[in-house]
Amino acid sequence: MSAPDLSAAGTPDRRKQTLIAILATCVAYGYFNIGDAAVKVLAGKFHFSQIIVFNCMVIIAFMCTYGAVTQGRAAFVIRQPKWVFLRAAMSVVVGVINTLSLPHIQLTTFYTLVFTSPFWVAILSAFFLREKLEREKIAVILLCFAVIVYIFRPGGGMFDMWAILVLCGAFFYSCSMIVMRHLGPGESRTMIICSGSVFSILACLPFLPFHYITPSLYDLGVFFMMGVLGAIGVMCIAFGFQTAPSAATVAPYHYTQIFWGALLGYYLFGEVPDQRTIMGAAVIIGAGLFLIWREARRKSL
Repeated sequence: MSAPDLSAAGTPDRRKQTLIAILATCVAYGYFNIGDAAVKVLAGKFHFSQIIVFNCMVIIAFMCTYGAVTQGRAAFVIRQPKWVFLRAAMSVVVGVINTLSLPHIQLTTFYTLVFTSPFWVAILSAFFLREKLEREKIAVILLCFAVIVYIFRPGGGMFDMWAILVLCGAFFYSCSMIVMRHLGPGESRTMIICSGSVFSILACLPFLPFHYITPSLYDLGVFFMMGVLGAIGVMCIAFGFQTAPSAATVAPYHYTQIFWGALLGYYLFGEVPDQRTIMGAAVIIGAGLFLIWREARRKSL
């Protein structure tokens, strides 16, 4: 799919399309926040394997229905199985890490660590996609990790195994984004998402019989909501990035997660981020926005 024509960005139709793309992206990240909060709630009762299996079953049902209605048989064709399955394996790692970590870490802290993903992507792109790593990017990447050290103070109470796990999750998520970029828009989105869910179910099934707890109707409702909102969120993200004038138009709205994460953390779990986390998040967001601006400016030259 070719990039939209930026020269038409000022027309009323283009402005409307851009606003819809931005709204879809914000809705997606809001849904992801709710899903993360749901994981944090469910993890107090259920084993991570049951949470992942139930969530993935809902996602598969939703995506198969969506694919069949919108694309028919074409939605279920995998063109590059090796790369699709590699991305699926990485999604298993990310899903397990996040499900294990979320009950033990504040939502604001979690998103601060997740926001290191653009810097991992910049590093990985230089190695695997042969994209140039300019001095400005190197400086921003070093700043980002200096901020992480500042926030968590290795040896301090906040720098524990859960924070390290989330950082590892951000790294593997970034790896999956590199694979997605390699796959391109020609691969079936239905199969990309469903394959990740199938792999996750297969990875967790051996644990499920030993930890299964019969969910109540309320629990089932939370499971269903989490899966549906997650699937809709992925579709909204895809729509936003495909219809916006450029990826840089909607990419900054990823950082709205820190706002919703702070609100959900406070009202649902009584979490209040400390000053270091707030300052560190602000620096990381600013650095990420700078990288996005630099990339958009470079492509426009």
